Amino acid sequence: MNINIKYYLLYALAYGIVLLLGEGIFRLLKKGPSWSRSFAHLSAGLITLPFPWIFTSHWWVLALCVQSCLVLWVTHRLKLLPSHHEIAGRSAGSYLFFASVYLCFLVSSHTGLTELFVVPMLVLSFSDVAAALVGRRFRNRKIQKKNPATNPSKTLAGSAAFFLTTLVVLFLSYYYYIGWNFAGSISMTLLLALTTTIIEAHSPHGTDNFSIPFIVLAVMYIGFLL
Repeated sequence: MNINIKYYLLYALAYGIVLLLGEGIFRLLKKGPSWSRSFAHLSAGLITLPFPWIFTSHWWVLALCVQSCLVLWVTHRLKLLPSHHEIAGRSAGSYLFFASVYLCFLVSSHTGLTELFVVPMLVLSFSDVAAALVGRRFRNRKIQKKNPATNPSKTLAGSAAFFLTTLVVLFLSYYYYIGWNFAGSISMTLLLALTTTIIEAHSPHGTDNFSIPFIVLAVMYIGFLL
């Protein structure tokens, strides 16, 4: 059997397990759907990181992402997995997550630079969840005053958590992959962390699941070209 097929089937199963575990947190531990969604978001992002080393063609990643989106759409239509769809079903965030996975993999495989996949996925996985967790804990000082039923408000505390987490992830990533000196790494990561934080704070309806990795990918790609 083709090794890509094996990994495709393995990841199709893994993504399903992540959704079921999130449902278990929702039902058994009586946690709110936002906790289950954060768990699924972080877990799906982290298990995706090995893609550049295991898939030899972007077509397999595309098929996996399309299949995952179809599963999300079907379960939403059938009113299954309320732990995920009670919040995510009101936005395009879950679908844009997989769009980001494919885009970053496509660019990474085209350039041969694994960091163009790994770093955006790390920011998407850690920073977004950090913002959600802290934002739920400290709900005052809202940045956006949207209808929470369709687009939960972003808070200053959540944005601060996003900024600090992104700063750490980017600094360690830049220092590891590029080996810049401390001053060079911190200045670049400060600029990129600030930019992504502003964009995340003003990205409605889950669009930050695409806008954030896209900005990180674009800036890193331009940096390598220069």
